[in-house]
Amino acid sequence: MNITGGKYNSINVAAPESKTVRPTLSKVRSGVFNSLASLTDFEDKTFLDCFGGSGIMSLEAVSRGFKKVIIIEKNLKTAQIIKNNFKKLNESPNLIVSDILKALNLLENSFDVIYIDPPYKNINLYYDTLTKIYEKSLLNTNGIIILECKSDEKSIVIPDFYKVIKEKKYGDTKLIFLKSSDNSEN
Repeated sequence: MNITGGKYNSINVAAPESKTVRPTLSKVRSGVFNSLASLTDFEDKTFLDCFGGSGIMSLEAVSRGFKKVIIIEKNLKTAQIIKNNFKKLNESPNLIVSDILKALNLLENSFDVIYIDPPYKNINLYYDTLTKIYEKSLLNTNGIIILECKSDEKSIVIPDFYKVIKEKKYGDTKLIFLKSSDNSEN
């Protein structure tokens, strides 16, 4: 698996061999960061990867110049792969090894971009994660949340405190871009 852009472009990193981890495809990663680039710059911005998996989304964020990147990953073996991938780039991950809802409770800073890609089999994690982010005020004003899900997924419930600003499909993957509905500017 290769990083698709930024200062670490084309560097190969490891993916977990677990069936529970589904690394985001390169065309989807490129689409995420191209869409983000049209909405915001990355310099001095913060990125939260809620379900780290291989860490590839966080590695992409670091490579593209995000100032601070935090990763949450529940599985210890998968977290070790994330650490090894960052070490390969001479970077140190800001990694929280914990259940997502417990980890979000630990965070004290808000973020410009939050990426949510839970295991597809647990559809309720989208709603629960979005609700906790709102309760803890973890999304900056004008911040963006990106949900990754199956392209035919119709059962994700998005709480009323967010509004969909964009949807994109890449094969069997759909990205849903959200902003706070409290933000009256957009």
